[in-house]
Amino acid sequence: MRRAIQVLLLVVAAATCFAVPGYTQPQVVRRINGIGILDYAHKPTFKVGDWVRYRMTGQSELGMSDDYELTILIAGEEEWWGEECFWVETWTDTKGRPPETAATMMSYAIFDDSAAVQHMQVYQRKAISDLNEAGLPTENVVRPASSTLKARNLFKRPMMWDVDTLEADTVHTPMGTLNTRKISFKEGTGVTSSMGDSTNYTEVRETRTTWFTLEVPLTHIAREDLENTISRRTWMIGRSAEGAPMRLREKGTGSARLIAYGHGEKARMLPLERQKSLAQLRAEAARKKATPTAAAPKRR
Repeated sequence: MRRAIQVLLLVVAAATCFAVPGYTQPQVVRRINGIGILDYAHKPTFKVGDWVRYRMTGQSELGMSDDYELTILIAGEEEWWGEECFWVETWTDTKGRPPETAATMMSYAIFDDSAAVQHMQVYQRKAISDLNEAGLPTENVVRPASSTLKARNLFKRPMMWDVDTLEADTVHTPMGTLNTRKISFKEGTGVTSSMGDSTNYTEVRETRTTWFTLEVPLTHIAREDLENTISRRTWMIGRSAEGAPMRLREKGTGSARLIAYGHGEKARMLPLERQKSLAQLRAEAARKKATPTAAAPKRR
């Protein structure tokens, strides 16, 4: 299996850093890039215009919450420096706010990488984040950060997930009842830091339960539930045996529920003339090449 869908859900770590006790205002999710939600473990069968939509909800014990709709769309295809690529548009629609859209062009080579999620940034080619005053997309070539070039261990850190395939199950959705395979993902990380004369050990644990089916395009996810906890233990430097036990500092939960999927949706950012498949683009190029150009008039 592959990546974490938590980019769609409540970011509990951020909640821990910035939340104020008693703060209960809903948090506004802005633009999201959904390239990490696609299933790269299976060869692509999607076409330009295929889309899938979820309702995303999340809440934390500190009072933060999310509630929005997320749409993933294959907006078009493109050949970039001889490499076959596809455009992914992500729509974030929150009630009472203008819609947010992000578009990223990915290389099809990512489907040949067994560690696609870990290496995802390597396969990004271009991105559109906004439209200019003329209504044309502001398009940028994606370049690796300078720090990436210095990180010798960039591709040596495996994703330490404890994966357990559970029983077959059914998920009831607006698209009908789907037969799924239930899969559990568990991950835990810990960080030790010092501040003044104290040492802190912070532990983050995440548990995801995914209902997986090939009937759903692009993501192959019919439903996903997430639980994230943050615990901490503190002691005086050099006196770890006298430190307090681990205490839960934050707990957040989130869910993704399939709303709909289909084919034929038009992109919001990618221009209409570029919402085409590679086959269409190549056919157009062949026709132009085969069409004879008009002969220039002879001079007398």
